[in-house]
Amino acid sequence: MHLKWILLGVMPMTLMGCGTKSHKVAMGDAVKVSHVEAAGHSLMVMKPVGGARLRFVSHKQKDFTGAPDMADTSIVLNVAAAFTKDLVTMDVCGDHVVAGERIEGYDDVTTTGHILILNDKVSIKSNASLEESLKAAVDGKGYLFQQCYIVEDGRGVVERVPKPILDRNPHILWRAACLMEDGEFAVIQSDEEIYCSEFVDALVAYGVRQALYLDMGTWSWGWVREWDMLPQELTEHYFNTRFQSNWLQIVE
Repeated sequence: MHLKWILLGVMPMTLMGCGTKSHKVAMGDAVKVSHVEAAGHSLMVMKPVGGARLRFVSHKQKDFTGAPDMADTSIVLNVAAAFTKDLVTMDVCGDHVVAGERIEGYDDVTTTGHILILNDKVSIKSNASLEESLKAAVDGKGYLFQQCYIVEDGRGVVERVPKPILDRNPHILWRAACLMEDGEFAVIQSDEEIYCSEFVDALVAYGVRQALYLDMGTWSWGWVREWDMLPQELTEHYFNTRFQSNWLQIVE
């Protein structure tokens, strides 16, 4: 069991009512943030807009110069991506690709899917096509990382999340990289602390077709920069934040 699965504890919150409806929207130069309700739970939806680009960063890449900095205004969203093995090696879960550079990761049964970012297009696929996608990412100077494939073709598959995480009590926040029916990409996070099954049900109710789980618990710190250019922290800055090894970003 990974150490972070032991360190995920946070306090529970009261769940919200049923229905699906939109709330306020804040528009920035490169990201749109909205809050919606789906399947009785509130979700924070963060979408790239305009000329914004999606990229993946790993501390194992050859040109790595340090963890992303909130003071870097070119980064409008920064979140943890794949699992980190431990606090010593900081190895990334599964082989991954950064700007065409293939990097070896550690093997893990949780890597049932992957996200491929190629020519500014995003796809989320089963690992049945992993080798094909890895080659495409390398050849096209793209990006790829692996994680739990929790929504496949509009169907929730919550059992792909490791059991030690599913069994967490009290509840935690959840986050996923998502594709909608029209192919539009979003990072979606629960606004409240709920069970993973409830989060996956809310994603499906909201219309997510494909979703890849993003590392959470005490490894979950990140930020989004809205219209006023002030970065909003998405979770508490935990002790394990210093050991985050890889990040999914929206950049201008």
